[in-house]
Amino acid sequence: MLVVLSALVPIAVILILGKVLASVKLLSAEGWIGLERITYFVLFPALIVSKLAVADFSEVDWRMPTALVGAQVVLGALSIAGGLLLGQGRERLGVYVQSAVRWNTFFALALAQELMGPTGLALVAIAAAAMIPTANILSVVALMQFSGTPVKPMKLLKELAVNPLVLACAVGLTLNLTQLPLPESAAETLDLLAQGTIALGLLTTGAAIQVKGRSAPLTTVFGWSLLRLTGLPVLAGMLATGLGVSSSVFMAMMIATAVPTAVNGTILARQLGADAPLAANLIACQTVLAIGTISAVIWAAGSLL
Repeated sequence: MLVVLSALVPIAVILILGKVLASVKLLSAEGWIGLERITYFVLFPALIVSKLAVADFSEVDWRMPTALVGAQVVLGALSIAGGLLLGQGRERLGVYVQSAVRWNTFFALALAQELMGPTGLALVAIAAAAMIPTANILSVVALMQFSGTPVKPMKLLKELAVNPLVLACAVGLTLNLTQLPLPESAAETLDLLAQGTIALGLLTTGAAIQVKGRSAPLTTVFGWSLLRLTGLPVLAGMLATGLGVSSSVFMAMMIATAVPTAVNGTILARQLGADAPLAANLIACQTVLAIGTISAVIWAAGSLL
């Protein structure tokens, strides 16, 4: 437990630093948006390609993506069922699904690097190849469906086809599976870009956290956040145990599923006519609670192993 907490301290410090820098207006709102876009469109794809291109897949087979995607789908379905049982409005159901299936990859990469080193970083990058496309599909479909916007399969496929993270996963996996060598200069360029991803991603994550305004009762936001932070790793862990993945893969899966939801969910919810303030509340609550829940999840996973 102490090892996990010590690994979380630098992550929490950088998140807080990002929020402080945004509060003192070191950058304008447009400046932070620009940094987010650089991270999302340039640095993060570079990290994914560089890690997936040389990742060791000897411990990874169909069981890892199956367990991760299965956990996302099940929790997404439970989110809809739970929302309906609690009498939540349709404009909120898609937000709950999005909060359930999306994950803060920067947080996961930083934690994997602290706890597992290069192996953990590579395994979480592999997890991203399965979880990112799934999260995008489930989130967009749910947000559109419950906000009254017709779901157009071709438009959805087009959005996925131009998503920089999905493209990066495809490129990295192709390079790995075909064993095509990257020119040395290209590999060094990708590595240099990748080095700035985690720190800048955490800073922009902290800056984007919104704590003002409330859409749903605090008990609802707190309860759902706690369910998400524990439910996704529990579901993934059950599926992983049943499928018999290796210990290192299991731990990487726990890291990937225990982190809070992605911070850009507010933007997507607003664009698709859903309850954007609720998305912001869930992001802030999960990010704060995650410091405690991640410690419990990783400790429990370590005990099981």
